Amino acid sequence: MADLRVVLVGCGGMGRGLVGQLDSIPGVSLVGGVDPDEGARGRLVADLGVPAWPDWDVALAECEFDAAIVAPPNHCHLPCTLAAAAAGKHVFCEKPMAGSMADCRAMIDACASRGLKLQIGQVLRYIPDFAKAIEMAEAGELGQLKYGTIYRYGPPKPHWDGTWRDDPAKVWHHLFEVSVHEIDFMRCVFGKPVAVTGWDFVIDPASPLWSVCTTAVVEFESGAVCMLNEGMYNAIGRAEVEISGTEGAVRFQWGQTFTYRSHTGRAPLDLTGEQVAADREYGLRREIREWVEAIAEDKPCTIPGEEGMANIELTLAILESARRKERVLLPLA
Repeated sequence: MADLRVVLVGCGGMGRGLVGQLDSIPGVSLVGGVDPDEGARGRLVADLGVPAWPDWDVALAECEFDAAIVAPPNHCHLPCTLAAAAAGKHVFCEKPMAGSMADCRAMIDACASRGLKLQIGQVLRYIPDFAKAIEMAEAGELGQLKYGTIYRYGPPKPHWDGTWRDDPAKVWHHLFEVSVHEIDFMRCVFGKPVAVTGWDFVIDPASPLWSVCTTAVVEFESGAVCMLNEGMYNAIGRAEVEISGTEGAVRFQWGQTFTYRSHTGRAPLDLTGEQVAADREYGLRREIREWVEAIAEDKPCTIPGEEGMANIELTLAILESARRKERVLLPLA
């Protein structure tokens, strides 16, 4: 069987990180790139030895390929995915999937109508600490989950290195660009959210994207509750997760320490980040590999468009609750 031929759409840092995994995955090869930025195209050509084009029309006319990794700025995810689907190409779309439920649905329907695979790049669930916590919860080692806290915040910043991420029209909000990862993890652990109460504060009006504090209390169908606190507002910073259940709890600082204690006699764990990561597949490689295998074996994607859309719905609900200053029920109208 011939290799799956992939074109990269968006040749910046995230896209390069994703296609950097292709060499180690059997049955797939990179055959080109698409980016309006001449410098990004030139670097892809020089570093990886594949051609690159300024837009889809030129790429489609000059290149034969089967699938696209879509990793341009956030606001381009919708049009790039729709263009790929219209051309009959499978899609791996980097997070955040889109900025609205309607856009997510359009992406899902465009791929489904052509029998194409659509995978969303929610890699945090595959990062070692987070993956281990999910596995322990699914194995019942925590019992019935009751409560969680997720913290990911750091110092305020005036801009994001002068890149497209400084443009609210392209990023939308810190929750889309950063926190949608933790929102995905929260859903993986606790299941279906049914209500949310959110607070959202701008610390520096001159930097509305990167000097914010967002807090949400999310209620789940199971009766569990999880608090999320994220942003760029605190000079000390914190990256910590805690999950508590009827039979035990885990707490971890991302890549540093992982602690587990049981109420029911299971052996405790006190692990370093290196120990948790040992023998685990690199997250970016795993999500791309699973997408390639879904195409090759014609099986469902592990992180399909519906998962990406559920994350966007919860993101929008947090912001809507903060705007209305009241609890918001899910699903959104």
